Amino acid sequence: MRDKRVAGSESDTYECDSLVVGSGCAGLSAAVTAGHHGLNVLIVEKEPRFGGTTARSGGWLWIPGTSLARDWGIAESPDQARTYLRHEAGNSFDAARVDAFLSAGPQAVDFFTTKTAVRFDMPLTFPEYHAEAPGGAQGGRSMVTRPFDGRELGAHIKDIGSPLPELTIFGIMLGSSKDIVHFMRATKSPASALYVAKRLSKHFVDVMRHGRGMTLTNGNALAGRLAKSAFDLDIPLWLRETMVEDGGVRGVILACGGFPHDVARRKAMFPHAPSGKEHWSPDPAGNTGDGLRMAESAGGRVEDTLPNAAA
Repeated sequence: MRDKRVAGSESDTYECDSLVVGSGCAGLSAAVTAGHHGLNVLIVEKEPRFGGTTARSGGWLWIPGTSLARDWGIAESPDQARTYLRHEAGNSFDAARVDAFLSAGPQAVDFFTTKTAVRFDMPLTFPEYHAEAPGGAQGGRSMVTRPFDGRELGAHIKDIGSPLPELTIFGIMLGSSKDIVHFMRATKSPASALYVAKRLSKHFVDVMRHGRGMTLTNGNALAGRLAKSAFDLDIPLWLRETMVEDGGVRGVILACGGFPHDVARRKAMFPHAPSGKEHWSPDPAGNTGDGLRMAESAGGRVEDTLPNAAA
């Protein structure tokens, strides 16, 4: 990996065991996992801020059979979740991948919640999109990232991606049902009005002191917690990086997201969007399918037969 900031000398290369391309949830999770296994890791991100689409997202995960569910007294058989996934996936159901997910998912949650700064909260009741379908459930599978104090990122707080304005109120990220309930009832309940007043006051003080709110919620909290975990392991994260060359890298992890701003690929894969410009995406503008092209150039193949290709 060339470091353009010191190019032109013998120090213009950076040796690492694992090069992670992309700084969203997938990239940061891979980097933290590799770091915990003793590998020398480097994260590179083409955007001026880290977090990718994750930093703009709701920050929710759907993983059945976790210890968080068991803490609520919910102990379900993997067969129940497998039945639900088979129903939802239809002809695209992949038994091997589903089994791997149902087995490794709960283990991953335990790893991150015990070894890193990542924390989740699970509401007792949070139904599936199709809870009435075979294998569906009213709760015990969906979890949201616990709010995170952005000051724990130190100087890196200025580099995290911003949440979508549509997911904020006066710039505040509402991260829990308690927040939402109080803001909805602020004109009807004195207790909610007081709660909202305190929340607004804290936010505006943070903006005056730090230039932004410091209570990170939703996907911003997930990106922040993962980044904090990476920085705790002294994993460097380079921003505005676009050049990768062959070198002493043992493994390359392409975690560059999908292709929401790759007009040519959208045109090729979406018959209902013949120009490739029919859809708007909230993803960062730099999410142009670089990872897919890099994988293809190395001999990889992009699966283009799924009924709902992820853009």
